[in-house]
Amino acid sequence: MTGPVGARNLAATVGSDTLAGRWGDAVRQAQADRDVVAAARSARAPGTLLDVPDLLPTAEELLERVLSLAPTLHQLDAALAPRTLAVVEQRIAAANAEPLGERRARQLELLERQRATLRELDERRTVLSRKIDAALLALARLRYEAKRLRGR
Repeated sequence: MTGPVGARNLAATVGSDTLAGRWGDAVRQAQADRDVVAAARSARAPGTLLDVPDLLPTAEELLERVLSLAPTLHQLDAALAPRTLAVVEQRIAAANAEPLGERRARQLELLERQRATLRELDERRTVLSRKIDAALLALARLRYEAKRLRGR
C-alpha cells in the first residue's frame, strides 16, 4: 500500500482474512484517521497548537491497539459462529434426556465445559469489541482535533 507517511500494508499487518471480514472497516478507518492526524501535523505552521500536545504519538498508539485487537476479534468471530452456543445447548438437552449412566455423565461434563468455554469467549469478544470501539472513537476525536487545530 502506498500512501501517507506511516501508512502500512494492512493486509500484511492484520491478515487478509481480517481485513476482508467484519473488522476490516475498523482497521481501514483507524489507519485513515491516523493518516489525517499525521498530515495535519506535517502541514502545520511552526508554533501552532498542534505542538501542544502532539497528537501523532497518541494516534499511533490507538492505531496499534486497533491493529492488535482486530485479528483477535476476527478469530473469536470465527470460533463463535452464531448458532454454536445454541447447538451445544441442544446437545446438553439431548444428553439430559438419555438414561442415567457413565456415558451420559461424561458427555454432559464435556458439553458443560464446552458451553462454559463458549460463554467465556463470547464475554472476551464483547470486552475486546468495546475496546476497539473506544480506540476508534478516540482516533476520530483526534482526527477532528487535528483538523480543527490545523485551521487555526
